[in-house]
Amino acid sequence: MRRSILPGTEGSGSVCSRGDRSAIEVTAELPAPTERTEVLASWQRASDAGAAADRHAPFHLDAAEIDIRRDSNPLGDSAERLQRVFADTTDDSELMMGVFDSDGVLLWRGGTQRWLEVADTLELIEGSRWDEASTATTAVSLVMTDHRSTRVVGTEHYNHALHSLYCAAAPIHDPRTGALTGIVGLSGPASAVQPSSTAFATSMAALGEHEIAAAHARSLAELRRSAGPSLTGIRGPALLVDRDGWVADSRGCTAPTAVAAPVEGTPQFVPGIGSCVAQPVGVGWLLRRVGPANPIVAELDLRGEPSLTVDGDGDEWRTVLTRRHAQILLLLAEASDAGLTSARLSRLIFGDAGHVVTVRAEMSRLRRAVGALITSRPYRLAPGVTLHVAADHLAGDAPDLIGPAAPDAAPAPLDRPLVGKHRRPVSPVHMRP
Repeated sequence: MRRSILPGTEGSGSVCSRGDRSAIEVTAELPAPTERTEVLASWQRASDAGAAADRHAPFHLDAAEIDIRRDSNPLGDSAERLQRVFADTTDDSELMMGVFDSDGVLLWRGGTQRWLEVADTLELIEGSRWDEASTATTAVSLVMTDHRSTRVVGTEHYNHALHSLYCAAAPIHDPRTGALTGIVGLSGPASAVQPSSTAFATSMAALGEHEIAAAHARSLAELRRSAGPSLTGIRGPALLVDRDGWVADSRGCTAPTAVAAPVEGTPQFVPGIGSCVAQPVGVGWLLRRVGPANPIVAELDLRGEPSLTVDGDGDEWRTVLTRRHAQILLLLAEASDAGLTSARLSRLIFGDAGHVVTVRAEMSRLRRAVGALITSRPYRLAPGVTLHVAADHLAGDAPDLIGPAAPDAAPAPLDRPLVGKHRRPVSPVHMRP
């Protein structure tokens, strides 16, 4: 039976077969630094899932799937830039850098030949999966759980095969949406762990985010160059947007940053412009007005599954919303023209300002769903938009229907049934003049 030092302790426990919980049970009785509670929690999850500490066998993807993931990842060619910076700035002969996607799949790696050979023996190769289900407790799996930089050293790894390593990792968020899009991971021998390894990983992740933003700016500039002339000669306001709805150019209007991703042949409302149709141009879309711009009236229906219906000059469309998105719309309606910052929304939804990244990601998804009904800096309903709320009378005050969490409470599940599921005809509550 193999024995391992438990994370954050000087005690030992045994993990010899799948489903053996002895290590977890012993660990729970020993003191551990509070800053490593995430490691202990990961050990518990691994044990509950039946992981065997003496079995290291990460799942591997085939070459075709690796190529698909590389091509679809926002980092794209920027990963090569990270590899070059890593190679040019480190003189550590026993250090490897890997770039993983949000699922923990290693897509790119770099390092000295000697250390890459060591990594090969540990199956730390391109296409290997390093999420908690595949490799239990690692820095990469912790970042996937907590979305913050961390380091795991030696016996803090659940698997015995990784006890000779240290690994530091940091999240890469898409600056356009706030979503986790990748992870930078550094690995080396545990005996030579570098105190600055976490800071180094964080710096590389920040560079990755900068590269994503720069690549997006270049793509919009190229779209303006190649398809911008299509705006010439159009009477009335129009927008040139990329495939995801990000605005590259405009004519005759104050352009929003982004609108909902266009669909050919499907009209969509753009506040300040009106009902628009999408025409493909190059790698983007030309949105031109086909109806008057105002007024635009939106009704948020909370009498069951949240939905939003938008009406402008006789044309209307309807979309189903998540509970969280309905909550955000209510909060923005209450804020009126003053709007709400990401930090303020975090406090209102989660009870503290520590969820700004999550809020930005949710706002990006909401804006993709409702187009330019919402503007940013700060977030608010767009000029000319009137929002009505239809709510079951059992819900009471509409903004309290899905109110903010207590400061120390976890956010309410997004799929929890709404209060008052029975539909009753009610008069809309006018939320904005």
